[in-house]
Amino acid sequence: MYYKTQYKIWSIVLFMLVGITGVQAQCYPGEVVTAAYATGGVSPYINDVLWLTWGATNANQGTYPYGRHNQQLNVGDKSHASIDLGDGKYLCIEAEITSISGPINSYAPGDYTGDYLDDLYNIGGTGGSNQLVSGIRNRANGALSRITLECRATLMGTPIRIPGVVFADAESLAPAEYIYATADGEWTLVEVKKNNGQGAYNVRKEIVFESGIPSSKQTMKLLRGNDNNTMAVSFLKFNESAYDQTATNPDFSVSIDVEFKGNGLTAIALGLLAPEVDGGDAPISYGNPLHLIQKLDFTPDNITAVNQGSTSSTNINAGAYTPGALVENTNLSHLGSTAPDTESVIVHSKDAKGDDNFGPAGPDEEDAWPTEYKRFSYKANYIPGNTISATIPYRSDSDGYIAGWIDFNLNGVFDPDEKQVVFAPTTGNTMGSIVLEWVVPGTRKPYSTFVRLRLSQLENITPGEFVNTGEVEDHKIYVLGPVVTNPMIHSKGKPTN
Repeated sequence: MYYKTQYKIWSIVLFMLVGITGVQAQCYPGEVVTAAYATGGVSPYINDVLWLTWGATNANQGTYPYGRHNQQLNVGDKSHASIDLGDGKYLCIEAEITSISGPINSYAPGDYTGDYLDDLYNIGGTGGSNQLVSGIRNRANGALSRITLECRATLMGTPIRIPGVVFADAESLAPAEYIYATADGEWTLVEVKKNNGQGAYNVRKEIVFESGIPSSKQTMKLLRGNDNNTMAVSFLKFNESAYDQTATNPDFSVSIDVEFKGNGLTAIALGLLAPEVDGGDAPISYGNPLHLIQKLDFTPDNITAVNQGSTSSTNINAGAYTPGALVENTNLSHLGSTAPDTESVIVHSKDAKGDDNFGPAGPDEEDAWPTEYKRFSYKANYIPGNTISATIPYRSDSDGYIAGWIDFNLNGVFDPDEKQVVFAPTTGNTMGSIVLEWVVPGTRKPYSTFVRLRLSQLENITPGEFVNTGEVEDHKIYVLGPVVTNPMIHSKGKPTN
């Protein structure tokens, strides 16, 4: 299973503590900001899914911070998240309802006794205690509803790709009901609540045809349920073709189409698999570099996608059925021997070990800086004119560059003249290495300092900017100076015989 630490939701907890107004102003001034990660539930993915929430307004979001149940939804309604990444940098996420066919309302899973989504993901508890209003429900008994959502994200004002979307049965699908979700990507069923003996729960995964030709889109169809604590949650990883890149300055938005038909009332819930970042951990004066990390991967869900129009189905409420799982993608471009873990908390530290001490990768995550240059006498390597020749191991699935900075003058920033950069060709699935060389300048101070390494596709990267690929590593260099003695103090050395 793909577990993240509870710190993943640090920014959402901050949101709850400091109140709506402060967070609201960071990304979406004047807008409702209620999308949230669950804080309770038995799902192993509660720290991975950012649930889109609905129904609150500017006037009442202080009372309903995670959406309001049973409110009419309209075209143009939005769900927002503002996620604090530290140092004044915010991940901003927006989902907008762009079309509706058939009236819909907001819905809090758990309002019906047969629901189970609230047992997996909730805020405040299950049943009527659940405050996470992540559902959308048809308003009239037996009604057919269709909606389209467009979702986009920015980091520091720069559009970035949302890795995936989550689609769930939010109100205990009955035998004569169905819910469908379509997007450009591949669906994987990752969570199933079985209730053996209560009847079938049938699903089908379809390849969408456009103009008679198979497309890159898929539809996950939850075809029928048993209306009794049986349900499914499916995750989709977007294809590159899903992102809107038509404009001169593309916003990388994605769209999701949903259709649901009730016998009485039925509901769906939608969430996003938000982008993740790797940051620097040197003292904050050196800036806050961020690298976007795409860690999304899945194990097979044992459901084969069939052509649109097929009548086949899989009963997932059966003892033999095993769903897939969200797992960590370790096939990432990275510095050193280990792919980076990610963080949503500030990890700056006086010894540049904040990232080593945070996250599941552990203390060996940042190991690209050579051991011989971690601790040395100033006379050995740090006399002006000496050369520091550092071999940097890395792995990359594309051509790029590795840049490095050493703060020779100890002014607390990485200056342009302290930078070295070299071309880092693709290595495929194997490790490679490059050599960065600095000539120690006359302005150097013979005291401990810091080095920053960055792997990216940019040759002219700065020490503090945001990039879409690669990794950043910070290290403290311990420079051992000469022993200073006071001639006025008598030596207490060992006497000679």
